[in-house]
Amino acid sequence: MVKKKLITVGAWLVMFAMILGGCNSSDNKGNNQVTPEVTPGESQGEGSNQEFLTNDPVFSAESGFYDSSFKLEIYCKDPDAKIYYTLDGSIPDETDTLYTEPLNMYNRTYDKNVLSAITGINPSGDYVPSGNVKKCNVVRAVAVLSDGTVTEVTSASYFVGIDREKEYGDVPVISILTEYDNLFGYEEGIYIMGKAYDDWLAEDPNNKWAEGWQKDGNFAQKGREWEREISIEYITADGSDGFIQDAGIRIMGAASRRASQKSFRIISREEYENKTFEYELIPDNERSDGTGNVEKYKSFILRNGGNDNEFGRIRDPYLQSLVEHRSLETMQSTPVVVYINGEYWGAYTLAEDYSDNYIKHNYGLDNENILVAKRGELEDGNEEDMYLYYDMYDYITENDMSVPENYAKACELLDMESFTQYVAYNLYIDNQDTLFHGNNYSMWRCVEPDSSSPVGDGKWRMLLYDTEFSTGIYDNGTTYWNNNITGVINSDMHDGWRHPNDLLISLLKNEDFLKDLILVMCDMRNVDFEKNRAADRLDEMEEVYIKLIPDTLERFGPEWVLWGDMDDYFAGRMDEIQNYMNGRYDCYMNLMKDSFDLGDTVSVTIETNDTLSGSVLLNKTTSLEGMDVMTGEYFTEYPITLTATPAAGKTFVGWECEGCVIKDTSAQTIEVILENDCTIKAVFQ
Repeated sequence: MVKKKLITVGAWLVMFAMILGGCNSSDNKGNNQVTPEVTPGESQGEGSNQEFLTNDPVFSAESGFYDSSFKLEIYCKDPDAKIYYTLDGSIPDETDTLYTEPLNMYNRTYDKNVLSAITGINPSGDYVPSGNVKKCNVVRAVAVLSDGTVTEVTSASYFVGIDREKEYGDVPVISILTEYDNLFGYEEGIYIMGKAYDDWLAEDPNNKWAEGWQKDGNFAQKGREWEREISIEYITADGSDGFIQDAGIRIMGAASRRASQKSFRIISREEYENKTFEYELIPDNERSDGTGNVEKYKSFILRNGGNDNEFGRIRDPYLQSLVEHRSLETMQSTPVVVYINGEYWGAYTLAEDYSDNYIKHNYGLDNENILVAKRGELEDGNEEDMYLYYDMYDYITENDMSVPENYAKACELLDMESFTQYVAYNLYIDNQDTLFHGNNYSMWRCVEPDSSSPVGDGKWRMLLYDTEFSTGIYDNGTTYWNNNITGVINSDMHDGWRHPNDLLISLLKNEDFLKDLILVMCDMRNVDFEKNRAADRLDEMEEVYIKLIPDTLERFGPEWVLWGDMDDYFAGRMDEIQNYMNGRYDCYMNLMKDSFDLGDTVSVTIETNDTLSGSVLLNKTTSLEGMDVMTGEYFTEYPITLTATPAAGKTFVGWECEGCVIKDTSAQTIEVILENDCTIKAVFQ
């Protein structure tokens, strides 16, 4: 296995000094001056100067964006070394081109499409772009030293003539380099239909009549044997350090594996280069324990939008971002643009990847003590520990949860705060592909309780993911009125083995659980999905993604989208999401009333006199921090709970109220019985 490094500016200066001393390739003697017009961009890799005092090839320019063509020179510390290079993303060896003169780095957009022209990728029908896709120069070089030693590979990506700000704004660019056969080889290529598809047809010729999402192929294969080695380079927009690292790649997803643009899981392993990606992949991604940003990732996802692939593409990251401040585990994400072997591969959402290592890097817990269950099956951990999931499930579904003692035991097995928030979220967005339907649900726990963290208590907690099959995605955002709640909460216990919705059905028999769920459902509607907040967040994301989507649609289709203006197409999809969010907000309280047979609602306004001096916690789980006023609706059956929390150095004075009576206005935590519209203010000084 051959690794690679990307030169930094400081490292290049050190090597340049060596070159002036006479150390360069024997086949390029005398040509040791950098072309004057080349101005290396900001550093894209890490490492000290000392790290690069090796015999590995050194490039005269760093990865990045360049306005015009330039000559790239390649050097080696060993004066008698021979340098071999490739320009197609493959790992070079002695059978490849010998470096004898500087390489021309130019705008490759008008070069013939290679990877973009490949067919046999989408079993529902191939889409091939009619025009030239954007391209970059990818250079990989290796040196054979005078003693016969082969060095590690140096790799870089040069984007010439592409206006980075206009095309991508502040979005990072990822360049993936790999052997052609790893993705597109008939037998082993993970991106295509390939041999697995032909074998599947041979088993039963009638398979050809299956729906596209049901068809098999190389792309549908899973497991370590279908992981391929790549070099992945992360190029930032602001010139700060990125990284380049060898890693593994797999196709990921369910039905979306059949799409022309497929999702990837990128995995770091020591056998490739490093155990983890030690880099803040997602800007401002705070650890779940609140102790700083996530700085290490064992793996991450490049997602094509899933069910939203041919629609708005941003539903899942958008919807999850609205509840990211909650204790419910959500996938943080950021948009990126991907190139593969120098060819444009469209916009993706780079997202966290749930695993035992995710828990380790977010909570500092030992990943060897973590158990992750996905769709009721082992995802990470030891198979013999899965009894912990079955025991939890069986206890809750086989015992009467209306009995306080039984419910108390259930609360020791399943974190009810996490579960109620998970249920409330998916009910609000009308998720059609989640726990209620036996799909796309995951949870984790410590096998042995670990007192070093509040979440190390051995309770099962929910992991939220793949939520885009929702918000009227296939109905133009018009089905906000759909009462999915009644069907979910009134469902009989399901046939089949351990259907996950049976957990909810059993827990709903307990009045405390029912009360907490209804309050969280109201809180989410009033705070997380409040109209203006939801609209502002959507506008923020649209501003970023609208630069990226038109080119992605040109690259991957669908064909019919190209018949109109693609900016208008994307804007229309955003309007559909906005239409759903507004309509859902307006009708949701009535849907809850009908589903749970509730009574009247009242309007509740909660204020603080100074958001810098303190904040309010609503119903134990909903923070109003930074909000000077919140107005929402609640049902008179259930009192609300408020807790005032003064900021450091500040003091809580008391509560002021109109329309309700508070027994003790000086108590930091109060319960408010709702009979009329009311206003409650927390006063700090």
